[in-house]
Amino acid sequence: MSKKLHSISTIIALTIVVLIDIHCHAQNVIANGSIDKDSIYAGQPFNFKLEVKSPDNFIIDWNGIKDSINNLEIIKKGEVTRTPINNSSDVIFTQTLTMTTFDTGYVEIPNIGIKYSKSMNDTTKYTCYTDYMDIYVKGVSVDTTMTYKPIKMPIKQSITFEEAAPYVGGIIILAGLILLIIYLIKRSKKKERPEEEEIKPSIPAIVTAREKLLNLKESNLWQSGKSKEYYTDLTDIAREYLEGQFDIEAIEMTSDEILEEVRKINLSNDIYTKLQDTLITADLVKFAKVNPNPSQNEMAFNNINTFVEESYIFHQELEKKKEEEAKAKKYNFEGQASVNQEMEETK
Repeated sequence: MSKKLHSISTIIALTIVVLIDIHCHAQNVIANGSIDKDSIYAGQPFNFKLEVKSPDNFIIDWNGIKDSINNLEIIKKGEVTRTPINNSSDVIFTQTLTMTTFDTGYVEIPNIGIKYSKSMNDTTKYTCYTDYMDIYVKGVSVDTTMTYKPIKMPIKQSITFEEAAPYVGGIIILAGLILLIIYLIKRSKKKERPEEEEIKPSIPAIVTAREKLLNLKESNLWQSGKSKEYYTDLTDIAREYLEGQFDIEAIEMTSDEILEEVRKINLSNDIYTKLQDTLITADLVKFAKVNPNPSQNEMAFNNINTFVEESYIFHQELEKKKEEEAKAKKYNFEGQASVNQEMEETK
């Protein structure tokens, strides 16, 4: 029996210690409330000042206050301010709650519970409460002796940017689509009507060859030891001339292929030989690294220059001959047609 009594007394003692500890911690935090008005009209707002005194390291849960308490509505929650207490480790937290009610008579403001913990790692939640208080709410008096007043029309408010933004954005997008459609239509019409190619007057091949030969002579390439570049430019001038004057695709041909095509033109052997000698010398310089003497270099230039001039004269005479033959053929054809017509008329 004594053991039972001892166990019971131990439990009671522990319970008292826990209750005392909770009570002591609860006493560390004190909540007070006050109002700025003793009475209001129904629907009129008033301020409820909430003050919480607690140690500086305690964590206060301000999110526990609901938007309505019984018949009271909380319109606005003010910022929480912190005020240290001189010569103390405690601080006072203050928050103003703007409330209103539409009940009349004495309306009770219930006690508001504030939850807190002793530290960030403390899982135990404590609660302290404000005291009850009353506020007197007067009803709005209506003067029945006054005549009825006309109903006022709604007051026009200026349009804000947020209200106008969707419409402005829609107009901008619509304008952009219209401009895009116009651009695409113009572009399609432009493709349907191909641009007229600018016709530039072609420079005769003989003129180009003469100008390039003069520039080559003034460049003094072989005199500067650049024999390979000299013969490359010299033969390129001949190739371009043949392509422009005789429609021979000489630029992409080898020397043998060029000579084979030139032979078909029926130039004189002297003219043909001048081109042949220079092409052979140029191939030796470019591929066999032969270094001709000054007289050979000058002879190669003179050969190409003579070939260009004399072949041009040959070409002009050939074209003139073709024109005369065409005129004679036309004359003979017209004369024969005239004779045939006379014979038909005689019949």
